[in-house]
Parts: sequence; structure tokens; C-alpha cells
Amino acid sequence: MAYHKLLQRQLKKYCTDEMMEQKAFTQFIDAVSDSYNSFDRDKELSDHAFVITEQEFSAINRQLKDEFEIKKKSIRELSTALSNLKTETTDFQAGNENDDILEIVSLINQEIDKRKAAELQLVAAKEEAEKASLAKSEFLSIMSHEIRTPLNAVIGMGHLLLRDNPRPDQLGNLKALKTSAHNLLVLINDILDFNKIEAGKLDFEEAVFSVRKLVTDIVTANTNAAEEHENRILLQMAENLPENFIGDSVRLGQVLNNLVSNAVKFTQCGVVTITVQLLQLEGDKAVLNFSIKDTGVGIAAEKLSNIFLPFTQASSAITRQFGGTGLGLAITKRILNLLQSDITVESLPGKGSSFGFNLQLKTTQQAIISFDNEQSPEFDLRGKRILLVEDTLFNVMFATQLLEGWNAKTEVADNGLEAVNMLQKGQYDLVLMDLQMPVMDGYTATIKIREFNSSIPIIALTASATNNVREKVMIAGMQDYVTKPFNPDDFYLKLKKYL
Repeated sequence: MAYHKLLQRQLKKYCTDEMMEQKAFTQFIDAVSDSYNSFDRDKELSDHAFVITEQEFSAINRQLKDEFEIKKKSIRELSTALSNLKTETTDFQAGNENDDILEIVSLINQEIDKRKAAELQLVAAKEEAEKASLAKSEFLSIMSHEIRTPLNAVIGMGHLLLRDNPRPDQLGNLKALKTSAHNLLVLINDILDFNKIEAGKLDFEEAVFSVRKLVTDIVTANTNAAEEHENRILLQMAENLPENFIGDSVRLGQVLNNLVSNAVKFTQCGVVTITVQLLQLEGDKAVLNFSIKDTGVGIAAEKLSNIFLPFTQASSAITRQFGGTGLGLAITKRILNLLQSDITVESLPGKGSSFGFNLQLKTTQQAIISFDNEQSPEFDLRGKRILLVEDTLFNVMFATQLLEGWNAKTEVADNGLEAVNMLQKGQYDLVLMDLQMPVMDGYTATIKIREFNSSIPIIALTASATNNVREKVMIAGMQDYVTKPFNPDDFYLKLKKYL
């Protein structure tokens, strides 16, 4: 048997062979050897455990040091952050790393509470601003109705007087009346349109129209004003222009008319050139370039950036000499931006100006539904019985004379309830329905009429220019609407469409 090395040396030095032959002695020696071996194993385990514990302690110590450094850094950063958030009511000085972390957290919580209070104030201010915006929109809607209603009578009566072959000495006065009323209507429309754009509520229609006809009509509409300023209007239209497009001809016409009328207004004894070019045609998408160039007063370079601001013109002298509110170009730019386009301008004082923009439109082979006067050379509604629902006396006078001048038989209801009763008792071919009336409004009256008559055409007569009128009109059950003040020719074509 192999004994422990220490015991082996002792046996070799002191033990005899006779001793080793004794069984009791050898058993004792075996036990001692086992004890030595056990001690060595325990010592080895103990040493290993000590080494492991020392490594773990060192690692923990390093971790504690790192955490302590992180804590110090965090305190410094918190101090810096708190200094950046510092307000007049925050009593804190940054830079002391020994500041109590709880104090720092407390101060940060104070700042958070202040920010939350500020946010609540901002929310309240936002709600107040929205209420003010809604109140402004409602005010403009009411003012639109209140101004357009008498303006409809002014324009209408002027039209009737001009139609009735006035004396030569009256003709000039009536034309001045017509022009002034039209200018007032343009001003009202500009203000209302600008309000719609600011509120993000300007709607665009998708309908078939001819750019060629649209531009030609705008030239015709501005010809008289051009002649008064001794100007010539030149139209240069691309021969390869597609016949029909899909888009909002009203808004495009508004843009072009603003630019052309401005060019005419600011030019005297000069030339206004309107150019329409086809830049690109791929499939059903075309890119057109519109350019309006004049030889008028021009604009100084430092003023070019201001002319597109609302209620702003190049100078106060311009306002005094030529008039206007300064809304036309602001509306033009915003409409073009909504159509994914923009306007450019080049100008020199005394040399004239050039405005232009590119616009992408969809082309179509679809024919334009036309109700031109050429199809009906004589306005004649003979044999048609029309119920006019209107509470304003002057508008009743205008509409009645207009309709009777076209040989229609016209009956009048003063409010919606009276109209419902008349339709229950009599037969009519069409209803012209005012929307705002006493006793019963036009919406309610239409809903009640549809309960017993679903076929008769009902056309709304509205002095309101708000965006939701069309939707409300259709929901109530009407087929269409006419906005006061209306052009008699357009009004006739609308009637013809449904009669």
C-alpha cells in the first residue's frame, strides 16, 4: 500500500520490519495515512475556495467602483439638466456633485409639474383658439348670408333694368351699378375663399372641362376692362393641347382670372399676353404651363416676396391708385399649392411682370355635358310651373320677374312650412328652395316634402358660401343648389337641366 509521502518518510526513518509485520500497527499506519490524505484534499478545496472568493470579491469591488462612478456622473448630468431647466422659482446651483440625489429628484419633479401645468395652459389656449376660429367661421357664414342676400337683389335688379332697354342717359348709370356690384361680390368671395383656405376646408371638384374654352372665356370676361385701360389681350394657345381635361375648372379659372385681371389693372396702353403650352403628355396625364405677361407698372425686386402675403400689395401707392385688398395673389398661390403647384414671378419696375405656373391635369375622352345658350337661343320656360320658396321681398321680386320673363308660371311660399302645404295640394315642375327662413327652414321643408314626393326637382337657393352647404343640401334630398347672387344666364341653364 502506498502511504502519504510525509508518513512514508517517517516510516523509512523510524520503523523496523518487525513493526510492519504487526497487524495492529499497520492498521494504525493506514489510518494515519488516510488522515494525511484527507487533510491535503480539504486544504486544496479550502485554497481553491479562497481563490474563487477573492476573485469574486475583486469583481464585486470593481462593479461597486463602476457603479459609484456612474452615480457620480449621473448626479453631474442631473445637475446640468436641472440647470438647463432652471426657472426663476427653482433654487438650485449646478456643479456640486455631493448634492443630495433626493433633492435633485425633488427639484426635477417640481419642474415636471410646472411643465405639465404649462401644457394644460397650452391645451386650454388651443381650445380657445379653436373656439375663436369656429366663431370666426360662423360669423363669416352669417355675414356671407346677410351681405349676399341684398347683393343678389342689387345685381338682379340691375340685370332686369339693363334687359328692359333703358334710356341712353340711364345706361351708363346701370353699367356703373352692375360693375360696382360685381366688384363687391369679388371682394366678398375673396375674403370667404381665403378663410376657407386658412381653415383647410377648400374643396376641389373633379369634372370634365376644356382648358381652351376656359381660357377663352377668361379673355372675353376681361376684354371690357382691358379696353378701358387701352390694353390689348393676346392669347397664345398650343395647337397640340388635348381637348378635354378632368379637374376643378372653377378654381383654375379663379387662378387665371386673378392673374389676368391683375395684369389688365396694372397695365395702361399696353399688352397682356396669355400663353398656354403643353410641356408633357404621358398616358392620361398632361403637364401644362400657363403664363400671363404684361407691360405694366412692374414690381421692385425687394417687394416680390411680399405680394403673395394676404392683405399686402407692393406699396401703399398701389392700393391708392389701383385699389384692391391684396388677397388675389395670396389666394392664387395657396390654391396652386393645394394643387401641388406653385407660382413664379419675374418683374422689373416700369417694364412689366410675368407670372407663370405648371399644372398637371388628367386628360379624358369623355365629352363635356353642355347646356350652352346656343342650344336654346330663346329663354323659354313656357308651360312650367315653379314654386319659389323665399322670404326676402326683393329676392322674390327679382326671381319672379326673371322667371315670368322666361314665361314660367311662378308661385311663392314665404317659408318652408307653407311650401310643404302647397306641394301637398298642387302640382309643380320644380321647387326653388331658400335655406334660411322663419317658421321652417329649407332643409327641414325638403325632408318633409320627400316623405310624400320623391321625384320633383328641388334646387336650393343659398346666400351661404360655406363648404358644408352642398353636403347638407344633398343629405336633405335636394338635387342641386344655386349660390346668391346668381348670374341669370347660369340660373336659366340650371333650371333647364332639371326641367
